[in-house]
Amino acid sequence: MGLNGIMSSALSALQTNTAALRVVSNNIANVNTPDYARRQVNLQTLAGGPEVAGVDISDIERVVDQFLSQENLSATSSSSRYDAQSSTFDQISALLGSPGDGTALTSKLSDIFAALGQAALSPTTPSSQNNVVNAMNSLASSISDMSDALNGLQTQIDSQVSTAVTSVNTLIKQIFDLNNQIKLADAQGETDTAYLDQRDTAMSALAKQIDIRTVPQGDGTMLVSTQDGINLVGSSYAQLAYTSGEDGSSASISIQDTDPQTGGAIGNAIAFEPHLSGGAIKGLVEMRDGTLTSLENELGAFAQGVALAFNRVNNANSAYPPPQSLAGRNTGMLSADSMNFTGKTSIILTDASGVKQHVVSIDFGTSAAPAYNISVDGGAAVTFDGTIGGFASALSGLVDPTDATNTAGSLGLKADFTDGRLTLSTTNGDGVVVADPDSNNPSARGGVGFSQFFGLNDLFQSSVPSILTTGISGSDSVGLAAAGSLKLTISGPSGETLKTVSVAVGAGDTFSSFVANLNTQLAGYASFTLNSDGSLTTTMNSALSGATLQVTADTTSRGSTGVSLSQLFGIGSDYMAQEAVGFTVNPAILNQPSLIAFAKPDLTDAQVVGSGDSTGLMALQNLATAQQTFSKAGALGSQTTNLVNYASSFYQDFATRSATAQTNQTTQDDRLSEAQSRMASNSGVSLDEELSNMMMYQQAYNAGARMLTIVGQLYDTLLQIV
Repeated sequence: MGLNGIMSSALSALQTNTAALRVVSNNIANVNTPDYARRQVNLQTLAGGPEVAGVDISDIERVVDQFLSQENLSATSSSSRYDAQSSTFDQISALLGSPGDGTALTSKLSDIFAALGQAALSPTTPSSQNNVVNAMNSLASSISDMSDALNGLQTQIDSQVSTAVTSVNTLIKQIFDLNNQIKLADAQGETDTAYLDQRDTAMSALAKQIDIRTVPQGDGTMLVSTQDGINLVGSSYAQLAYTSGEDGSSASISIQDTDPQTGGAIGNAIAFEPHLSGGAIKGLVEMRDGTLTSLENELGAFAQGVALAFNRVNNANSAYPPPQSLAGRNTGMLSADSMNFTGKTSIILTDASGVKQHVVSIDFGTSAAPAYNISVDGGAAVTFDGTIGGFASALSGLVDPTDATNTAGSLGLKADFTDGRLTLSTTNGDGVVVADPDSNNPSARGGVGFSQFFGLNDLFQSSVPSILTTGISGSDSVGLAAAGSLKLTISGPSGETLKTVSVAVGAGDTFSSFVANLNTQLAGYASFTLNSDGSLTTTMNSALSGATLQVTADTTSRGSTGVSLSQLFGIGSDYMAQEAVGFTVNPAILNQPSLIAFAKPDLTDAQVVGSGDSTGLMALQNLATAQQTFSKAGALGSQTTNLVNYASSFYQDFATRSATAQTNQTTQDDRLSEAQSRMASNSGVSLDEELSNMMMYQQAYNAGARMLTIVGQLYDTLLQIV
């Protein structure tokens, strides 16, 4: 090899090692840069014909293991999913409290029964009555506040999902653009372009939001899809669209491909939720549509159970002294509706001391028919037309047997039925007591007694009816103020919309035709049955596992009551949750605790209600162990248990869900840590290794420089010889 060849080798050593040192310095500079993959210099012999002509860089390789990269992305998605859930569970835990801490529902129930126990010593003293009503109000406020808080969390999550969807769209477009830049750089021989690191950063951020699968291509680009193959980034890119559920509908996410040239949509949008199996969005959607909805329904079922139990007992008893007026709740019934009661009940008028003045006996017979009769103090029976309005008019027209003039209404009992509410009052200062005289033939409509059905002496109230056994028959008119409609949506287990229908309801339709229309519109998805007690049963198609029915809009209203058909029958998977909304103690009792029914009417004695009687109070106290029937709600199946046990089950369900999420979070966080550790070991920068490489390249550079110096000296010597 001549001096020129030696010089060429020396120069190639200088150039090559200079480039190698530049790579090493970049590696060291990015030692703490997230998603930076170290570069590795691959050297090759520089050939000049048959002879070695020095050294050259064959390529600068970006050290990446595709398997580890995919595992890291997958672990990121799973970890983010459960991180989002765990964070929400922490918020829920703060809202619900824990059994035994004084703020939990179980503690609030215990406070009620403790207050009742203390009141039994002196049931007529204001302090005893106040303590009981305050304890009840504390429970009602807790239920209502929890309901509001859970609903607020859903709204918060809704906003988070919307923000996340916007972020996903930005990241998808960024990855698509980086793909194009990487492809161009690869064509120019730049296999270690910084765009690759930027794309990895974008994909890591995307994996935190949704689960993704990546497939590298020969031109340096990366195909990105969901785990089940829905395109996110390829020759085109996808964009998500989010529709919130603010109108009561199920929020939904759709996905659609976008033409990169025009920005226009390609094909039809499809539901994205069924293709979502990881990421923060998955975790948030599961919490919003799964856990939170389930807990809301369980809380609603508890509220309904509390209302039905306490109201049943309170309506069977009376306050002392008996009040001059009993104002019922909004039943959603109309004056033209049939009474549809069976059995017997009595309205007893007393003086201020609870002594019997008159007894109004009402016989509804053994079946719903216009043969109902009313008599006063055992006198001649008065019949009415069998409607609720006719019944109220008949009561208001009753004659006092001692009234020689036989003046209609002289009894002093006034019944008013307006906007679905029945009010019984007296015009002469008498007290009003309602009781069933015959325990073998008590009054009942849809299995509910007269006083409780109308809520004449309710303790607890909600924004929707707690009694769903309406007693309505198929031939009754829906009685709408004007024609309306129900918009119903069938959602799949992942929240995707399977079917949406609008069911029109005419003002004069019967309930039979209404139910038939529901069955026609949702044939193959759900069926409806109007039961003999006036309740409506919804049965989902067994082939649609996990599907739910939601009422997304309802413009129907029964007369002037404001009660819609969906509220009347409790239609929709989220109806039960509404039982806890606005849950409160009856305002009349809250403002006047002496109206609480601590006494039990004795129709066989002239002293119908006596001072100091705590029979009604004891009946309320017995609710601590009395068995109640609860419908299926959330994760809690239908069951018969007492109120305290059901409240405990509610907390147990939450604790189980929270513990499961915590375990999943720990497992997936450990998985992510391991994946990151392995990836850092493979692709990360080791300072020791890079410093070693730097010394090696510096020595090689110095050797090349020394060779170049020697060649220069040889040339000088040759010139001197010449």
